[in-house]
Amino acid sequence: MPAEFFALASAFLFALHNLLTKKGLRYSNPATAVISSLMVNIVFLWGVSLMIAPLASLSAGSILIFALVGLFQPGLTRLLTYKGIDALGVAISDPIRATTPLFSAMMAIIFLGEQITLPIIAATLLIIAGIILLSWRQGPMKGLDPVYVWYPIAASALAGCSQVLRKFGLAALPHPFLAAAVTATSSLAVSVVTLWYVEKSQETWKLNRECFWYFLGAGVIISLSMAAIYYALDLGQVSVVIPISSTGPLFSLIFSALFLRDVERVTLRIVASAGMIIGGVLLITLWK
Repeated sequence: MPAEFFALASAFLFALHNLLTKKGLRYSNPATAVISSLMVNIVFLWGVSLMIAPLASLSAGSILIFALVGLFQPGLTRLLTYKGIDALGVAISDPIRATTPLFSAMMAIIFLGEQITLPIIAATLLIIAGIILLSWRQGPMKGLDPVYVWYPIAASALAGCSQVLRKFGLAALPHPFLAAAVTATSSLAVSVVTLWYVEKSQETWKLNRECFWYFLGAGVIISLSMAAIYYALDLGQVSVVIPISSTGPLFSLIFSALFLRDVERVTLRIVASAGMIIGGVLLITLWK
């Protein structure tokens, strides 16, 4: 299967994960969502890895690379994203967070020597513009500290850099599930330490029966999404894969329209943004 298929599958699964997480957050909090999803990641990914990938393929170098990735992706980037939304609101944070393909493209040019063609540039900008238009919400934005803008910027930059490290590491460890398992393990460790230091609250861990099944399902689905993006990076270029894998908001829109009809409605802006995102994916897939 082509890299574009796995990249699109990753975006679809990530959006489905967001839907389940959103439902679970009605009964819990972001810190619990991050930790519980990473715990499910570890159990699921290591379980699959033991069945399909030889542990002998793990080398000191490959472990170090993917453990390094796990220090900031996905745990830290998820935390920064949540913090940005909490401090700035979705209207400001989401459009900034959507710039990940720009950071990944720049890093791929510098460190991987990838060639960026005009269709790839046009498609990337079209996808980002569509995501920004889709995410934008009007409303009052008073009393915001500009310092908080660095939350989504940092999350976007770290996510972009991690894709290059993943691509580099897959040359040493061509087993996506095993690579994702190592990443999730180190990410859980740094997330627990970070949340303990930042939150320092009795409400940091809030797992109950109401949110458990949502978080369990979300954890399994995001595990598959992680594996899919590793397969995509193993087969294709970072500059092609990441813009496609960033189309998650389009699938989130579809899921919201299907399962959250009481709070979502289709508007001209939504149709236009969806057309831009789909057009960008087609452009980068057919004329890369």
